[in-house]
Amino acid sequence: MTTPSDHSTRTGAIQFQRPGIAAVMLMAGTMMAAPGLAQTPLTDQPVRLGWYETANMNPAGTITFYAGQMQTDPNGGGGGTGNQLYYGGGSYAVSDRLSFGVDLSSYQDPTIKPINGMNPDFVLNTAAFWAKYQIYEAGRISVAAQGSVESFLRLESPVFGGRYDNVIIGSVKVPVTVMVSERLQFHVTPGVSVFPDTNGGTPFYGTVASVGAGFSYMASERLSFYGAVDVPVSGNNTVTNTATLDQKAVWIGGARFAVTPKLALDTYVTNGVGITPATSILTHWPDGETPLFGVHLTWTPGAQFSDSFRGVPVDLTERQRDLQLDGFTLGSADTLEPWAFLASAWYGADQHAGGALSLGFDRDGQFDVIIEDYADAGTAPAKLVPTKAPRYMFGPKVRLMDQNNGDPLSLSGRLLFGRQIESGVPGVGVFYLEGMASYKVNDKLVLTANPKVAAFGGTEVAGVGLGVNYQVMDGLELIAEATAVGLDATSATWAAGARYNLPGKSGFSVDANVSNAIGRYGIGSMVAQDSPRYTIGLTKRFDVSGVGRLLGW
Repeated sequence: MTTPSDHSTRTGAIQFQRPGIAAVMLMAGTMMAAPGLAQTPLTDQPVRLGWYETANMNPAGTITFYAGQMQTDPNGGGGGTGNQLYYGGGSYAVSDRLSFGVDLSSYQDPTIKPINGMNPDFVLNTAAFWAKYQIYEAGRISVAAQGSVESFLRLESPVFGGRYDNVIIGSVKVPVTVMVSERLQFHVTPGVSVFPDTNGGTPFYGTVASVGAGFSYMASERLSFYGAVDVPVSGNNTVTNTATLDQKAVWIGGARFAVTPKLALDTYVTNGVGITPATSILTHWPDGETPLFGVHLTWTPGAQFSDSFRGVPVDLTERQRDLQLDGFTLGSADTLEPWAFLASAWYGADQHAGGALSLGFDRDGQFDVIIEDYADAGTAPAKLVPTKAPRYMFGPKVRLMDQNNGDPLSLSGRLLFGRQIESGVPGVGVFYLEGMASYKVNDKLVLTANPKVAAFGGTEVAGVGLGVNYQVMDGLELIAEATAVGLDATSATWAAGARYNLPGKSGFSVDANVSNAIGRYGIGSMVAQDSPRYTIGLTKRFDVSGVGRLLGW
Protein backbone atom coordinates (compact mmCIF):
# COMPACT_ATOMS: atom_id res chain seq x y z
CA MET A 1 0.00 0.00 0.00
CA THR A 2 1.21 3.48 -0.78
CA THR A 3 2.15 5.94 1.92
CA PRO A 4 0.38 9.22 2.70
CA SER A 5 3.08 11.11 0.81
CA ASP A 6 2.52 8.86 -2.20
CA HIS A 7 -1.15 9.83 -2.34
CA SER A 8 -0.28 13.52 -2.21
CA THR A 9 1.62 13.21 -5.49
CA ARG A 10 -1.68 12.78 -7.28
CA THR A 11 -3.69 15.64 -5.91
CA GLY A 12 -1.61 17.74 -3.60
CA ALA A 13 -1.51 18.10 0.15
CA ILE A 14 -4.24 20.66 0.89
CA GLN A 15 -7.97 20.04 0.52
CA PHE A 16 -7.53 17.36 -2.15
CA GLN A 17 -5.20 15.13 -0.13
CA ARG A 18 -6.41 11.58 0.55
CA PRO A 19 -4.69 10.03 3.57
CA GLY A 20 -3.28 6.57 3.19
CA ILE A 21 -5.77 5.14 5.72
CA ALA A 22 -8.54 5.87 3.16
CA ALA A 23 -7.65 2.71 1.29
CA VAL A 24 -8.15 0.65 4.44
CA MET A 25 -11.50 2.31 5.13
CA LEU A 26 -12.60 1.64 1.56
CA MET A 27 -11.69 -2.03 1.80
CA ALA A 28 -13.50 -2.44 5.10
CA GLY A 29 -16.51 -0.30 4.14
CA THR A 30 -16.24 1.50 7.48
CA MET A 31 -19.06 3.97 8.21
CA MET A 32 -17.89 7.10 9.99
CA ALA A 33 -19.33 10.46 10.96
CA ALA A 34 -19.54 12.99 8.16
CA PRO A 35 -16.35 14.97 9.02
CA GLY A 36 -14.26 11.80 8.94
CA LEU A 37 -15.61 10.13 5.84
CA ALA A 38 -13.12 8.93 3.23
CA GLN A 39 -12.21 11.30 0.44
CA THR A 40 -14.27 10.42 -2.63
CA PRO A 41 -12.45 9.59 -5.89
CA LEU A 42 -14.73 12.04 -7.71
CA THR A 43 -13.10 14.99 -5.93
CA ASP A 44 -9.68 13.74 -7.00
CA GLN A 45 -7.85 13.94 -10.31
CA PRO A 46 -9.61 11.83 -12.99
CA VAL A 47 -8.43 8.34 -13.84
CA ARG A 48 -9.61 8.78 -17.44
CA LEU A 49 -10.02 11.96 -19.46
CA GLY A 50 -13.14 10.80 -21.24
CA TRP A 51 -11.56 7.72 -22.91
CA TYR A 52 -7.95 8.88 -22.73
CA GLU A 53 -6.09 6.87 -20.09
CA THR A 54 -3.92 8.43 -17.37
CA ALA A 55 -1.59 6.83 -14.82
CA ASN A 56 -3.93 7.84 -11.97
CA MET A 57 -5.65 5.07 -10.01
CA ASN A 58 -8.67 4.77 -7.78
CA PRO A 59 -7.99 3.82 -4.16
CA ALA A 60 -8.42 0.24 -3.02
CA GLY A 61 -12.01 -0.94 -2.79
CA THR A 62 -13.46 1.72 -5.11
CA ILE A 63 -16.43 0.53 -7.16
CA THR A 64 -17.30 2.67 -10.18
CA PHE A 65 -20.29 2.54 -12.50
CA TYR A 66 -20.74 4.80 -15.50
CA ALA A 67 -23.19 5.37 -18.35
CA GLY A 68 -23.52 7.93 -21.09
CA GLN A 69 -24.19 8.88 -24.67
CA MET A 70 -22.39 10.65 -27.52
CA GLN A 71 -24.50 12.59 -30.04
CA THR A 72 -23.73 14.45 -33.24
CA ASP A 73 -25.51 17.74 -33.93
CA PRO A 74 -29.13 16.85 -34.88
CA ASN A 75 -29.06 19.73 -37.36
CA GLY A 76 -25.80 18.56 -38.90
CA GLY A 77 -27.42 16.86 -41.86
CA GLY A 78 -28.53 13.36 -42.73
CA GLY A 79 -32.26 13.95 -42.25
CA GLY A 80 -32.42 12.37 -38.79
CA THR A 81 -31.46 13.21 -35.24
CA GLY A 82 -27.78 12.57 -35.94
CA ASN A 83 -25.62 9.68 -34.80
CA GLN A 84 -25.68 8.28 -31.27
CA LEU A 85 -23.36 6.01 -29.30
CA TYR A 86 -24.70 4.54 -26.04
CA TYR A 87 -22.32 3.09 -23.49
CA GLY A 88 -21.82 1.94 -19.91
CA GLY A 89 -19.54 -0.08 -17.69
CA GLY A 90 -17.78 -0.30 -14.37
CA SER A 91 -14.55 -1.03 -12.55
CA TYR A 92 -13.22 -2.29 -9.23
CA ALA A 93 -9.95 -1.31 -7.56
CA VAL A 94 -8.47 -4.44 -5.98
CA SER A 95 -5.70 -2.32 -4.45
CA ASP A 96 -4.29 1.19 -4.76
CA ARG A 97 -2.29 -0.08 -7.75
CA LEU A 98 -4.53 -2.66 -9.46
CA SER A 99 -7.96 -2.22 -11.09
CA PHE A 100 -10.18 -4.30 -13.35
CA GLY A 101 -13.04 -3.03 -15.50
CA VAL A 102 -15.64 -3.74 -18.16
CA ASP A 103 -16.74 -1.35 -20.95
CA LEU A 104 -19.82 -1.83 -23.17
CA SER A 105 -21.00 0.26 -26.11
CA SER A 106 -23.58 0.21 -28.88
CA TYR A 107 -23.64 2.21 -32.13
CA GLN A 108 -26.12 1.75 -35.00
CA ASP A 109 -26.70 4.56 -37.49
CA PRO A 110 -26.19 5.57 -41.11
CA THR A 111 -23.54 8.21 -41.65
CA ILE A 112 -24.69 11.83 -41.72
CA LYS A 113 -22.04 12.61 -44.35
CA PRO A 114 -21.68 10.48 -47.49
CA ILE A 115 -19.06 7.84 -48.18
CA ASN A 116 -18.70 7.30 -51.92
CA GLY A 117 -21.97 9.15 -52.43
CA MET A 118 -23.92 6.90 -50.02
CA ASN A 119 -24.83 7.04 -46.32
CA PRO A 120 -23.97 3.48 -45.25
CA ASP A 121 -25.01 1.97 -41.94
CA PHE A 122 -22.42 1.28 -39.26
CA VAL A 123 -23.16 -1.17 -36.44
CA LEU A 124 -20.59 -1.60 -33.67
CA ASN A 125 -21.58 -3.42 -30.48
CA THR A 126 -18.45 -3.72 -28.34
CA ALA A 127 -17.48 -5.37 -25.05
CA ALA A 128 -14.11 -4.97 -23.36
CA PHE A 129 -12.41 -6.41 -20.29
CA TRP A 130 -9.35 -4.54 -19.07
CA ALA A 131 -6.81 -4.54 -16.26
CA LYS A 132 -4.64 -1.65 -15.14
CA TYR A 133 -1.60 -1.70 -12.86
CA GLN A 134 0.37 1.27 -11.56
CA ILE A 135 4.01 0.35 -12.15
CA TYR A 136 5.62 3.35 -10.50
CA GLU A 137 4.66 6.25 -8.29
CA ALA A 138 7.15 8.57 -6.62
CA GLY A 139 7.41 12.31 -6.25
CA ARG A 140 5.48 13.94 -9.04
CA ILE A 141 5.58 11.10 -11.59
CA SER A 142 3.47 7.96 -11.90
CA VAL A 143 3.45 5.26 -14.59
CA ALA A 144 0.82 2.61 -15.24
CA ALA A 145 0.19 -0.19 -17.71
CA GLN A 146 -3.22 -1.17 -19.06
CA GLY A 147 -4.14 -4.15 -21.19
CA SER A 148 -7.53 -5.05 -22.69
CA VAL A 149 -9.16 -8.01 -24.42
CA GLU A 150 -12.19 -6.93 -26.39
CA SER A 151 -14.72 -8.04 -28.95
CA PHE A 152 -16.87 -6.48 -31.62
CA LEU A 153 -19.89 -8.53 -30.64
CA ARG A 154 -21.39 -7.29 -33.87
CA LEU A 155 -19.50 -5.40 -36.57
CA GLU A 156 -21.50 -4.55 -39.66
CA SER A 157 -21.15 -2.10 -42.51
CA PRO A 158 -20.76 -2.34 -46.29
CA VAL A 159 -17.58 -0.31 -45.78
CA PHE A 160 -16.21 -3.21 -43.68
CA GLY A 161 -17.41 -5.89 -46.12
CA GLY A 162 -20.64 -7.00 -44.43
CA ARG A 163 -21.46 -8.41 -41.00
CA TYR A 164 -19.01 -10.10 -38.62
CA ASP A 165 -19.70 -11.35 -35.09
CA ASN A 166 -17.32 -11.83 -32.16
CA VAL A 167 -14.31 -10.12 -33.76
CA ILE A 168 -11.50 -10.20 -31.18
CA ILE A 169 -9.45 -7.02 -30.67
CA GLY A 170 -7.27 -5.66 -27.87
CA SER A 171 -4.86 -2.99 -26.67
CA VAL A 172 -1.88 -2.14 -24.48
CA LYS A 173 -1.27 1.35 -23.06
CA VAL A 174 1.46 2.76 -20.81
CA PRO A 175 0.26 6.14 -19.47
CA VAL A 176 2.65 8.51 -17.69
CA THR A 177 1.29 11.28 -15.45
CA VAL A 178 3.26 14.28 -14.19
CA MET A 179 1.86 16.41 -11.36
CA VAL A 180 2.80 20.03 -12.06
CA SER A 181 0.90 21.39 -9.05
CA GLU A 182 -1.84 20.38 -6.66
CA ARG A 183 -4.41 21.19 -9.33
CA LEU A 184 -2.65 20.60 -12.68
CA GLN A 185 -1.44 17.36 -14.24
CA PHE A 186 -0.03 16.47 -17.66
CA HIS A 187 -0.38 13.02 -19.20
CA VAL A 188 1.51 11.20 -21.97
CA THR A 189 0.12 7.87 -23.15
CA PRO A 190 1.73 5.64 -25.77
CA GLY A 191 -0.41 2.71 -26.85
CA VAL A 192 -1.11 -0.01 -29.39
CA SER A 193 -4.58 -1.10 -30.51
CA VAL A 194 -4.81 -4.41 -32.39
CA PHE A 195 -7.58 -4.98 -34.97
CA PRO A 196 -7.77 -7.48 -37.83
CA ASP A 197 -5.99 -6.41 -41.01
CA THR A 198 -8.98 -7.55 -43.09
CA ASN A 199 -12.56 -8.78 -42.68
CA GLY A 200 -13.52 -11.24 -45.39
CA GLY A 201 -10.91 -9.74 -47.69
CA THR A 202 -11.99 -6.13 -47.03
CA PRO A 203 -9.26 -3.95 -45.49
CA PHE A 204 -9.77 -3.17 -41.79
CA TYR A 205 -7.80 -1.04 -39.32
CA GLY A 206 -5.02 -3.51 -38.51
CA THR A 207 -2.53 -2.59 -35.77
CA VAL A 208 -2.54 1.07 -34.74
CA ALA A 209 0.27 2.51 -32.61
CA SER A 210 -0.34 5.94 -31.09
CA VAL A 211 1.04 8.54 -28.71
CA GLY A 212 -1.27 10.87 -26.82
CA ALA A 213 -0.85 13.98 -24.70
CA GLY A 214 -3.38 15.48 -22.31
CA PHE A 215 -3.96 17.62 -19.24
CA SER A 216 -6.37 17.76 -16.30
CA TYR A 217 -7.00 20.83 -14.16
CA MET A 218 -9.00 20.93 -10.94
CA ALA A 219 -10.56 24.37 -10.63
CA SER A 220 -12.13 23.35 -7.32
CA GLU A 221 -12.91 20.25 -5.31
CA ARG A 222 -16.02 19.69 -7.45
CA LEU A 223 -15.10 21.10 -10.88
CA SER A 224 -12.34 19.93 -13.22
CA PHE A 225 -11.44 20.43 -16.88
CA TYR A 226 -9.50 18.16 -19.23
CA GLY A 227 -8.36 17.72 -22.79
CA ALA A 228 -6.30 15.25 -24.79
CA VAL A 229 -5.06 14.48 -28.32
CA ASP A 230 -4.13 10.94 -29.40
CA VAL A 231 -2.08 10.73 -32.60
CA PRO A 232 -1.62 7.49 -34.61
CA VAL A 233 2.03 7.01 -35.58
CA SER A 234 1.54 3.77 -37.52
CA GLY A 235 -1.51 2.04 -38.94
CA ASN A 236 -4.81 3.68 -39.88
CA ASN A 237 -7.66 4.75 -37.57
CA THR A 238 -9.99 6.69 -39.88
CA VAL A 239 -12.53 5.76 -42.57
CA THR A 240 -12.43 8.44 -45.28
CA ASN A 241 -15.25 9.70 -47.49
CA THR A 242 -13.95 7.44 -50.26
CA ALA A 243 -14.09 4.30 -48.05
CA THR A 244 -10.32 4.13 -47.73
CA LEU A 245 -8.38 4.12 -44.46
CA ASP A 246 -6.19 6.96 -43.23
CA GLN A 247 -4.63 8.51 -40.12
CA LYS A 248 -6.31 11.22 -38.06
CA ALA A 249 -5.68 12.54 -34.55
CA VAL A 250 -8.39 11.76 -31.97
CA TRP A 251 -9.20 14.62 -29.61
CA ILE A 252 -11.44 15.26 -26.63
CA GLY A 253 -12.18 18.23 -24.40
CA GLY A 254 -14.54 18.29 -21.45
CA ALA A 255 -15.43 19.18 -17.89
CA ARG A 256 -16.51 17.16 -14.87
CA PHE A 257 -18.74 18.39 -12.05
CA ALA A 258 -19.21 16.41 -8.85
CA VAL A 259 -22.97 16.66 -8.21
CA THR A 260 -22.51 14.75 -4.96
CA PRO A 261 -19.44 13.07 -3.45
CA LYS A 262 -20.60 9.86 -5.17
CA LEU A 263 -22.03 11.18 -8.45
CA ALA A 264 -20.26 13.18 -11.18
CA LEU A 265 -21.50 14.60 -14.48
CA ASP A 266 -19.17 14.96 -17.48
CA THR A 267 -19.90 16.96 -20.60
CA TYR A 268 -17.44 16.78 -23.48
CA VAL A 269 -16.90 17.04 -27.21
CA THR A 270 -14.81 14.61 -29.28
CA ASN A 271 -14.22 13.36 -32.80
CA GLY A 272 -13.74 9.80 -31.53
CA VAL A 273 -16.25 6.97 -31.85
CA GLY A 274 -14.87 4.44 -29.36
CA ILE A 275 -15.05 4.27 -25.56
CA THR A 276 -13.08 1.08 -24.89
CA PRO A 277 -9.28 1.03 -24.52
CA ALA A 278 -8.79 -0.39 -28.04
CA THR A 279 -11.49 1.55 -29.90
CA SER A 280 -10.65 4.89 -28.27
CA ILE A 281 -8.18 5.51 -31.12
CA LEU A 282 -10.93 5.30 -33.79
CA THR A 283 -12.43 8.49 -35.26
CA HIS A 284 -16.05 9.08 -36.22
CA TRP A 285 -16.78 8.43 -39.87
CA PRO A 286 -16.09 9.74 -42.37
CA ASP A 287 -12.77 11.56 -42.01
CA GLY A 288 -12.99 12.20 -38.26
CA GLU A 289 -14.26 15.71 -38.89
CA THR A 290 -17.74 15.55 -37.33
CA PRO A 291 -17.72 16.19 -33.56
CA LEU A 292 -19.87 14.31 -31.08
CA PHE A 293 -21.17 15.91 -27.90
CA GLY A 294 -21.22 13.65 -24.88
CA VAL A 295 -22.92 13.38 -21.48
CA HIS A 296 -21.46 10.95 -18.98
CA LEU A 297 -22.51 10.00 -15.42
CA THR A 298 -20.08 8.35 -13.01
CA TRP A 299 -21.24 6.80 -9.72
CA THR A 300 -18.94 5.55 -6.95
CA PRO A 301 -21.18 3.93 -4.31
CA GLY A 302 -19.96 3.33 -0.81
CA ALA A 303 -21.16 3.88 2.75
CA GLN A 304 -17.73 5.36 3.49
CA PHE A 305 -18.53 8.39 1.31
CA SER A 306 -20.84 11.18 2.42
CA ASP A 307 -24.12 11.62 0.55
CA SER A 308 -23.98 15.33 -0.15
CA PHE A 309 -21.75 18.40 -0.21
CA ARG A 310 -24.55 20.17 1.66
CA GLY A 311 -23.82 18.28 4.85
CA VAL A 312 -26.13 15.84 6.65
CA PRO A 313 -29.53 16.05 4.92
CA VAL A 314 -32.59 16.96 6.95
CA ASP A 315 -35.39 14.46 7.49
CA LEU A 316 -38.09 14.99 4.90
CA THR A 317 -41.69 15.74 5.77
CA GLU A 318 -44.45 13.63 4.22
CA ARG A 319 -45.30 16.57 1.96
CA GLN A 320 -41.70 16.89 0.72
CA ARG A 321 -41.56 13.16 0.04
CA ASP A 322 -44.85 13.27 -1.90
CA LEU A 323 -43.45 16.03 -4.12
CA GLN A 324 -40.79 13.65 -5.44
CA LEU A 325 -43.45 12.19 -7.76
CA ASP A 326 -43.69 13.62 -11.27
CA GLY A 327 -46.78 15.50 -12.34
CA PHE A 328 -49.11 14.59 -15.21
CA THR A 329 -47.05 16.23 -17.99
CA LEU A 330 -44.27 17.96 -16.01
CA GLY A 331 -41.37 16.44 -14.10
CA SER A 332 -40.58 16.95 -10.42
CA ALA A 333 -37.44 18.94 -9.57
CA ASP A 334 -36.87 16.65 -6.56
CA THR A 335 -35.19 13.26 -6.76
CA LEU A 336 -36.04 10.14 -4.83
CA GLU A 337 -34.16 9.45 -1.63
CA PRO A 338 -31.33 6.93 -1.87
CA TRP A 339 -32.73 3.41 -2.21
CA ALA A 340 -36.31 4.53 -2.69
CA PHE A 341 -38.04 2.68 -5.52
CA LEU A 342 -41.24 3.75 -7.30
CA ALA A 343 -43.50 1.62 -9.48
CA SER A 344 -46.24 3.49 -11.36
CA ALA A 345 -48.97 2.51 -13.83
CA TRP A 346 -51.69 4.49 -15.59
CA TYR A 347 -54.51 3.94 -18.06
CA GLY A 348 -56.90 6.28 -19.81
CA ALA A 349 -59.07 7.15 -22.75
CA ASP A 350 -57.91 6.69 -26.35
CA GLN A 351 -55.92 3.59 -25.34
CA HIS A 352 -53.42 5.66 -23.43
CA ALA A 353 -51.44 3.47 -21.00
CA GLY A 354 -48.04 3.28 -19.41
CA GLY A 355 -45.83 2.32 -16.54
CA ALA A 356 -42.62 3.57 -14.92
CA LEU A 357 -39.95 2.26 -12.59
CA SER A 358 -37.73 4.75 -10.77
CA LEU A 359 -34.80 4.15 -8.44
CA GLY A 360 -33.07 6.72 -6.26
CA PHE A 361 -29.47 5.53 -6.44
CA ASP A 362 -27.87 8.66 -4.94
CA ARG A 363 -28.87 11.66 -2.82
CA ASP A 364 -29.26 13.72 -6.01
CA GLY A 365 -29.47 10.97 -8.63
CA GLN A 366 -32.36 8.92 -9.99
CA PHE A 367 -32.81 6.50 -12.89
CA ASP A 368 -36.12 6.07 -14.72
CA VAL A 369 -37.41 3.34 -17.04
CA ILE A 370 -40.71 4.14 -18.73
CA ILE A 371 -42.99 2.27 -21.12
CA GLU A 372 -45.82 4.30 -22.60
CA ASP A 373 -48.41 3.84 -25.34
CA TYR A 374 -49.45 7.30 -26.47
CA ALA A 375 -53.14 8.16 -26.92
CA ASP A 376 -54.42 7.30 -30.39
CA ALA A 377 -57.42 9.58 -30.91
CA GLY A 378 -56.02 10.33 -34.35
CA THR A 379 -56.26 14.11 -34.04
CA ALA A 380 -52.63 14.82 -33.08
CA PRO A 381 -50.41 15.96 -36.00
CA ALA A 382 -49.00 12.76 -37.48
CA LYS A 383 -45.55 14.26 -38.05
CA LEU A 384 -45.17 14.87 -34.29
CA VAL A 385 -45.99 11.31 -33.21
CA PRO A 386 -42.91 9.05 -33.51
CA THR A 387 -44.99 5.86 -33.52
CA LYS A 388 -48.37 4.42 -32.56
CA ALA A 389 -46.71 1.40 -30.95
CA PRO A 390 -45.73 1.32 -27.26
CA ARG A 391 -42.39 2.96 -26.56
CA TYR A 392 -39.67 2.43 -24.00
CA MET A 393 -37.74 5.35 -22.51
CA PHE A 394 -34.90 5.34 -20.02
CA GLY A 395 -32.40 7.77 -18.58
CA PRO A 396 -30.92 9.54 -15.59
CA LYS A 397 -32.22 12.46 -13.56
CA VAL A 398 -29.73 14.63 -11.67
CA ARG A 399 -30.54 17.28 -9.06
CA LEU A 400 -28.23 20.29 -8.89
CA MET A 401 -30.06 22.34 -6.22
CA ASP A 402 -32.25 21.19 -3.31
CA GLN A 403 -34.58 23.64 -1.56
CA ASN A 404 -35.22 21.08 1.18
CA ASN A 405 -31.56 21.38 2.23
CA GLY A 406 -30.79 25.08 2.05
CA ASP A 407 -30.81 26.01 -1.64
CA PRO A 408 -33.14 28.82 -2.76
CA LEU A 409 -35.03 26.41 -5.04
CA SER A 410 -34.83 22.88 -6.41
CA LEU A 411 -33.27 22.36 -9.85
CA SER A 412 -32.83 19.13 -11.82
CA GLY A 413 -32.21 17.85 -15.34
CA ARG A 414 -33.29 14.64 -17.03
CA LEU A 415 -32.33 12.83 -20.24
CA LEU A 416 -34.58 10.20 -21.80
CA PHE A 417 -33.71 7.99 -24.75
CA GLY A 418 -36.13 5.55 -26.32
CA ARG A 419 -37.63 3.71 -29.29
CA GLN A 420 -40.85 1.88 -30.05
CA ILE A 421 -41.37 -1.75 -29.07
CA GLU A 422 -42.33 -3.32 -32.39
CA SER A 423 -40.64 -6.35 -33.93
CA GLY A 424 -39.54 -6.16 -37.53
CA VAL A 425 -39.84 -2.38 -37.70
CA PRO A 426 -36.81 -0.05 -37.61
CA GLY A 427 -36.71 1.86 -34.32
CA VAL A 428 -37.60 5.54 -34.24
CA GLY A 429 -35.24 6.97 -31.65
CA VAL A 430 -36.31 10.09 -29.74
CA PHE A 431 -33.88 12.31 -27.87
CA TYR A 432 -35.53 14.14 -24.95
CA LEU A 433 -34.00 16.62 -22.52
CA GLU A 434 -35.78 18.56 -19.80
CA GLY A 435 -34.94 20.89 -16.97
CA MET A 436 -37.09 21.02 -13.83
CA ALA A 437 -37.20 23.90 -11.36
CA SER A 438 -39.55 24.20 -8.40
CA TYR A 439 -40.09 26.70 -5.64
CA LYS A 440 -41.89 25.70 -2.47
CA VAL A 441 -43.74 28.88 -1.51
CA ASN A 442 -44.94 27.26 1.72
CA ASP A 443 -46.02 23.84 2.99
CA LYS A 444 -49.04 23.86 0.69
CA LEU A 445 -48.07 25.69 -2.53
CA VAL A 446 -45.36 24.67 -5.03
CA LEU A 447 -44.63 26.36 -8.36
CA THR A 448 -42.86 24.47 -11.17
CA ALA A 449 -41.13 25.48 -14.41
CA ASN A 450 -40.18 22.79 -16.92
CA PRO A 451 -38.32 23.69 -20.17
CA LYS A 452 -37.90 20.71 -22.48
CA VAL A 453 -36.93 19.69 -26.01
CA ALA A 454 -37.40 16.52 -28.08
CA ALA A 455 -36.16 15.44 -31.51
CA PHE A 456 -36.62 12.49 -33.86
CA GLY A 457 -36.06 12.17 -37.57
CA GLY A 458 -36.43 15.69 -38.95
CA THR A 459 -38.91 16.67 -36.20
CA GLU A 460 -38.03 18.96 -33.32
CA VAL A 461 -40.33 20.16 -30.56
CA ALA A 462 -39.51 22.53 -27.71
CA GLY A 463 -41.70 23.65 -24.83
CA VAL A 464 -41.84 25.49 -21.53
CA GLY A 465 -44.22 24.11 -18.95
CA LEU A 466 -45.56 25.87 -15.87
CA GLY A 467 -47.27 24.05 -13.04
CA VAL A 468 -48.98 24.56 -9.69
CA ASN A 469 -49.30 21.96 -6.94
CA TYR A 470 -51.54 22.87 -4.00
CA GLN A 471 -52.23 20.65 -1.00
CA VAL A 472 -55.82 21.22 0.10
CA MET A 473 -55.56 18.74 2.99
CA ASP A 474 -53.06 16.18 4.24
CA GLY A 475 -52.16 13.93 1.32
CA LEU A 476 -54.56 15.52 -1.21
CA GLU A 477 -52.95 17.59 -3.98
CA LEU A 478 -54.57 19.59 -6.75
CA ILE A 479 -52.30 19.85 -9.82
CA ALA A 480 -52.57 22.13 -12.85
CA GLU A 481 -50.05 22.25 -15.71
CA ALA A 482 -49.72 24.01 -19.07
CA THR A 483 -46.93 23.82 -21.66
CA ALA A 484 -46.38 26.32 -24.47
CA VAL A 485 -44.65 24.67 -27.44
CA GLY A 486 -42.65 25.76 -30.46
CA LEU A 487 -40.49 24.65 -33.42
CA ASP A 488 -42.53 21.99 -35.24
CA ALA A 489 -45.40 21.99 -32.69
CA THR A 490 -47.96 24.77 -32.39
CA SER A 491 -50.70 23.63 -29.98
CA ALA A 492 -50.08 23.98 -26.24
CA THR A 493 -50.67 21.02 -23.93
CA TRP A 494 -52.33 21.11 -20.51
CA ALA A 495 -53.32 18.81 -17.69
CA ALA A 496 -55.34 19.18 -14.48
CA GLY A 497 -56.24 16.71 -11.79
CA ALA A 498 -55.78 15.46 -8.25
CA ARG A 499 -53.48 13.08 -6.44
CA TYR A 500 -54.08 11.45 -3.08
CA ASN A 501 -51.14 10.06 -1.13
CA LEU A 502 -52.42 7.48 1.31
CA PRO A 503 -51.36 8.16 4.91
CA GLY A 504 -49.04 6.01 6.97
CA LYS A 505 -46.41 3.70 5.52
CA SER A 506 -48.48 2.14 2.75
CA GLY A 507 -46.51 4.03 0.08
CA PHE A 508 -49.53 4.21 -2.27
CA SER A 509 -50.63 7.22 -4.29
CA VAL A 510 -53.62 7.41 -6.63
CA ASP A 511 -54.34 10.13 -9.17
CA ALA A 512 -56.83 11.17 -11.81
CA ASN A 513 -56.39 13.83 -14.48
CA VAL A 514 -57.73 15.23 -17.69
CA SER A 515 -55.31 16.38 -20.39
CA ASN A 516 -55.02 17.10 -24.11
CA ALA A 517 -51.46 15.70 -24.27
CA ILE A 518 -51.04 12.29 -25.88
CA GLY A 519 -48.63 11.16 -23.15
CA ARG A 520 -47.16 11.80 -19.71
CA TYR A 521 -43.47 11.56 -20.58
CA GLY A 522 -41.10 12.53 -23.34
CA ILE A 523 -42.30 14.07 -26.55
CA GLY A 524 -45.83 12.89 -25.78
CA SER A 525 -46.13 15.52 -23.05
CA MET A 526 -45.69 18.23 -25.73
CA VAL A 527 -47.99 16.85 -28.45
CA ALA A 528 -51.65 17.90 -28.26
CA GLN A 529 -54.74 16.15 -29.59
CA ASP A 530 -58.06 17.89 -30.27
CA SER A 531 -60.11 16.22 -27.55
CA PRO A 532 -59.30 15.87 -23.83
CA ARG A 533 -58.62 12.43 -22.43
CA TYR A 534 -59.06 11.12 -18.88
CA THR A 535 -56.44 9.02 -17.08
CA ILE A 536 -56.18 7.30 -13.71
CA GLY A 537 -52.89 6.23 -12.13
CA LEU A 538 -51.46 4.27 -9.24
CA THR A 539 -47.99 4.56 -7.68
CA LYS A 540 -46.36 2.40 -5.02
CA ARG A 541 -43.21 3.45 -3.14
CA PHE A 542 -40.84 0.77 -1.83
CA ASP A 543 -37.91 1.05 0.55
CA VAL A 544 -35.05 -1.07 -0.82
CA SER A 545 -32.38 0.34 1.50
CA GLY A 546 -31.73 -3.22 2.69
CA VAL A 547 -30.16 -3.90 -0.69
CA GLY A 548 -27.84 -0.94 -0.20
CA ARG A 549 -26.85 -2.09 3.26
CA LEU A 550 -26.24 -5.62 1.98
CA LEU A 551 -23.90 -4.25 -0.69
CA GLY A 552 -22.21 -1.87 1.76
CA TRP A 553 -23.36 1.16 -0.26
